[in-house]
This record gives sequence, C-alpha cells and structure tokens, in this order.
Amino acid sequence: MKGYRFVTDDLKSEHGKVQWKVGEWQKQGGTLKLCENGFHASKDPLDSLNYIFGTRWFQVEARGKILHDNDKLCAEEMRLVQEIPIIIIKKFAIECAKHVLPFYEKQYPDDKRPRDAIGAAEKYLADPSPENLGLLKKCEAAAYAAAWNAAWTAAGDVAGDVARAAAYAAAWNAAGDAERKWQHKHLKQLIKEASS
Repeated sequence: MKGYRFVTDDLKSEHGKVQWKVGEWQKQGGTLKLCENGFHASKDPLDSLNYIFGTRWFQVEARGKILHDNDKLCAEEMRLVQEIPIIIIKKFAIECAKHVLPFYEKQYPDDKRPRDAIGAAEKYLADPSPENLGLLKKCEAAAYAAAWNAAWTAAGDVAGDVARAAAYAAAWNAAGDAERKWQHKHLKQLIKEASS
C-alpha cells in the first residue's frame, strides 16, 4: 500500500525512535495500535499535511498488518520510497490561495491586499532574497488583516439572522467540499509533475 509521511532532516521518526533509510524496510514489533505503535502515514498526500512532524516529505510503501483510520494508517512494516520536494507544499499553498481569491474579490472588489500577498509569495518563492522576504512579510500582515476583517464582518452579518446563518453554513460546507476535492486533485498533480 502506498502512502505519504514526514520525517526529520536526519531521517528520523517524530520521536526519534526510528532511523529511516530510503528504500529500506522498517519492521515494528508488538501489537499495532493507531497513534501508539506502528508506522504511520496517510493514504492521501493532502491528509498527510495534517501530520507534519518533520521537514522532509516522502512517498512510502506499507505492508504486513495495516490498520486504517479516516485520514491515516498504521502499518507493521514501512519504507521510504521517494522524497517529495518541500517546494511542492509552498507552490500548493500559493495555488490554493489563488484558487479562492476570486470569491474574496467578488465580495471585496477594492481590497487588493490578498492579491498583493499572493504575488509577494510567488516572487519570494522564485527569488528568496532578503528584499523579497521583507515584501512578503509586509504583504502577509496586510492580507491577514483583510481576512480577519472579512471574517468578522461576515460573522456580524450572520449573527443577526439564524435562518440565514443555517443557509450560509450549508453553502459553506458545500463550497468546502468542492474546494477540498480540487485540493486533493491538484496536490496529486503537483507531486506527479515533480516525480517526472
């Protein structure tokens, strides 16, 4: 079974109990138990982003006895197969922001702070100079303020009308499901492109 997991810079597990070597199978003794004993990974790369316990990201293979949970698995045996460049996560974050930007700009057409922050992030990713880092930090702070103001305004609007709040919640869940499907598909595509 294939999956995704993070390890430390020196290829150790979260608690440093396992020293990984790419391509070498590790075997866990004892009874498997999710979150307690066994080798953990996520079947889906997007789910693995919920479990970042290091700075290196790998595709893995698992075999032997395997326990499954909603967004992770626990295996008796596992090996690191191929490292995924961390820049993929940075590109993915920028592209997720770009993907939802039209919804924000429809609601706040005169607010350019989020667009400026995305542009600064792209510029820094292409050229991580101190100057571009300064621009990125400045734009991130402004975009954070914009998002906070928008969320606070929306919360105030919703608070006054329970029926409208229920409708917003249903629409929010549907939009969230659609966005998550796009994210799953897009992250897999970025990984595939990096592997070729």
